[in-house]
Amino acid sequence: MANGFTTYLKRCRDNYYLSMLLANPAKHLSSVSRSLAFRLQRSVRKNGVTIQLPNGKDLTIGRDAGVGLASLLFWHGLDGYEPETSRTLRSFFERAATFIDVGANCGLYSILGPLWNPNLQVVAFEPVPKIFEKLTRNVRLNRLEGRVRCENVALSSQSGRAILFLPAHQGADLETTGTLTVESWQARKGSPRLEVETLRFDEYEARHPMHVDLIKIDVEDFEADVLEGMRATIMRDRPFIICEVLPRAHRNQRTRDIVASLNYQPYWIAPAGYIRVPHFDFARGDFTDFLLSPVSTDDAVINDLRILWELKQQKS
Repeated sequence: MANGFTTYLKRCRDNYYLSMLLANPAKHLSSVSRSLAFRLQRSVRKNGVTIQLPNGKDLTIGRDAGVGLASLLFWHGLDGYEPETSRTLRSFFERAATFIDVGANCGLYSILGPLWNPNLQVVAFEPVPKIFEKLTRNVRLNRLEGRVRCENVALSSQSGRAILFLPAHQGADLETTGTLTVESWQARKGSPRLEVETLRFDEYEARHPMHVDLIKIDVEDFEADVLEGMRATIMRDRPFIICEVLPRAHRNQRTRDIVASLNYQPYWIAPAGYIRVPHFDFARGDFTDFLLSPVSTDDAVINDLRILWELKQQKS
């Protein structure tokens, strides 16, 4: 009886006249529901969150230690924040032994890495003292003190002191678009200035020897200086590098020249895959992260990063 009634309902669902009566109102209701959900997600913030990773481990963002980040993870899960970049890093986390997080912010990737791979060691660099406190708090909450080393310095092409331009912020989160670039919009806007310590990574590595497999760089238009300061390490270890490269009037020519001099191939990280590109100066919408690879194939688009990892292992 129940099966017959279910079959009858399915037939009614496909009826032309009934579909005319119900489809348009249902579509409107669905649209309203999505709009309401979007407004709720933007309006209701989650201060502190714990989510479960696919491997069963818990990832925690602490109270007042990244409210915007915690909110995205609360509403959308692990892929709520930079999904394409996150998936790229997770793929490399599975295979890497050492990860350098440059511009670690509150530490999402610094804690995700060793939770994803129990053998991964991380060094996280974050120059802003108040953000650095959030980073170290999240590392402690996830009980990763023995595997994540946090350094309160900015990586650069030279060691010393420099001025970081940090835009004013509202709410519990500090602004995350601070930069050392003197010609930046942050500097032109008259953002508050913060003196920070700078360090060449090559000098840091000489004091803390390691083999580097993976680097993430998110430094608001200062990536050329960071790359220059780790040139020797990059040439020696040939790590994979995930780097934000923002569209700028200078067309990122200096970054392009350094990447070329290192004999690296840029791939644009996009929803369609990893697209081989000759430069960074093209319209790319909200997708501003690139994979800088020490190896490449002739394919215009790569969907499986294992191809590049295995090719690199063959050449090592």
